[in-house]
Amino acid sequence: MSNLLTNFIILILGKDGKTMMAMLWAQEIMNADTTEEAKALYNRVPRLLKEKVKKILINSGFEELTTE
Repeated sequence: MSNLLTNFIILILGKDGKTMMAMLWAQEIMNADTTEEAKALYNRVPRLLKEKVKKILINSGFEELTTE
């Protein structure tokens, strides 16, 4: 149910909202205390944001967090 709600919100927000949400997810991942925690957070990113979050993390030098 929460995935459906999250996807609905992402679709409603449009392109700018999607970018902002991706930036917030990436920020949260980069601020994680451990690599394991960061990878767990990355695995929870909604599928509609996954590519944008991955791109942000790679551009920020955190590419190792995007490998599963």
